[in-house]
Amino acid sequence: MSETATFPESEKVPRIRHGIIDWLEQNTAQLLQEIVEQDFWKFIMSPDADPKAVVALMRQVYLEIVGYQPDVIEAAIASIAQFPRNMKPRLVKAMLAHQGDEFDHGEMALRDFVGLGGSEAAARSKRMSPEAFAVAGVWWMIARRRDPFAYLGALYLFEGLTPTVTGLVKEKLMAKGLTEKSLEYVEFHSTEDVKHANLVNYLISEVASTYPQATESIKYGFECFRAVYPIPLWRAAFERSQRKDETVATRFRKGEHDDA
Repeated sequence: MSETATFPESEKVPRIRHGIIDWLEQNTAQLLQEIVEQDFWKFIMSPDADPKAVVALMRQVYLEIVGYQPDVIEAAIASIAQFPRNMKPRLVKAMLAHQGDEFDHGEMALRDFVGLGGSEAAARSKRMSPEAFAVAGVWWMIARRRDPFAYLGALYLFEGLTPTVTGLVKEKLMAKGLTEKSLEYVEFHSTEDVKHANLVNYLISEVASTYPQATESIKYGFECFRAVYPIPLWRAAFERSQRKDETVATRFRKGEHDDA
């Protein structure tokens, strides 16, 4: 079992819930409803879906994670460093510990990609897709604009949505023949991210209560990230998986300009 960022029991931190959590939950629920209406979701949840096509789709999804995840971690840590210096140190420590938990998840996705027959060398040598570039770009712009409270809104979308989505698809993927060799990422995030989501809820409530002006930035970070994740990213992965030659392994190779 992986260690997960939490507050030590000895700190006896009072559990509060700020009204911003209601807004975030409502908007995440709306986003989930949009997701289930997408073709890629209907495909992966269908009992009639071709197992080979499901494998092709998951290869593309894992490649997207491999592409954006290192930049997301770097930008997140940079944003954490920009919080007001009068912030309680235990909050900063919890945020950094959480990013430590996430640090190698691009490698986790890469292992699953290889477990589905993908080439590690090809994955490491390719450029990230334009959609993954957009995801990374939002996180870097949060850091570049020095709006760390927006970081919390984007973080909520990751941690609030991921355990629900992975929990919904896990059994469907197993029914299509995917095994532990290609479900490490899904398995981890369907369980451990529940703990992360609880931690993020607390962090946001604590921060918003201490810094009332933060709420608009938290909402803005959520909305900016929602514009690029997850629907545009997963839709593009689905479309690439439908190509006969599944060209994404070479399409964005460094130094090449392939219109395929």
